[in-house]
Amino acid sequence: MTDKTNIEKQPYISDITKEEAEALKRELRSLMVKEGYTIEKVADELKERYGVRESKNNLSNKLSRGSLRFIDVQRIANILGYDIQIIKSEKE
Repeated sequence: MTDKTNIEKQPYISDITKEEAEALKRELRSLMVKEGYTIEKVADELKERYGVRESKNNLSNKLSRGSLRFIDVQRIANILGYDIQIIKSEKE
């Protein structure tokens, strides 16, 4: 059985690089500005549409750390009026 308290005390380790996190943050913030949204307005919409209790500060911190889950990014994109498409790469 795993000791839950040990797990909670471990530092957060991101699966993405700082550069990738920064690019995601810039892209989402750019879309928010373009569509007239603030972090607070997005957090309010997440709660209203999806029942997600996300504070402005928590959402901002997740953006800064690059720790948003894919579902979070999908929901934010939807709120802003965008869809996310996954397109097969042309790489060999």
